[in-house]
Amino acid sequence: MSGGRFHRGDRVRVLTHANCGNPRTPAYAKGCTGVVTAFHGVIDNPLDHHHPYPPLYTIAFQVSDLSGRDSPDVVMADLHEEWLEPV
Repeated sequence: MSGGRFHRGDRVRVLTHANCGNPRTPAYAKGCTGVVTAFHGVIDNPLDHHHPYPPLYTIAFQVSDLSGRDSPDVVMADLHEEWLEPV
């Protein structure tokens, strides 16, 4: 599995836009900060995509950070590296 920029435990922020970003990035996460919980590596999908996708990570977000409401819950989202920046 190819290495990525981020590691488990790193705090990252989801960009509000990316030049080549995956359109599946959830709108509710854009601009929010979370923690990397898993690294899935580079994903090949030759049927849908001519080149490998950028590294994929699972990011944990506190619901209170996403919604502004007091909540102990966590939302997990799988995001490609091109949508993330270090915090």
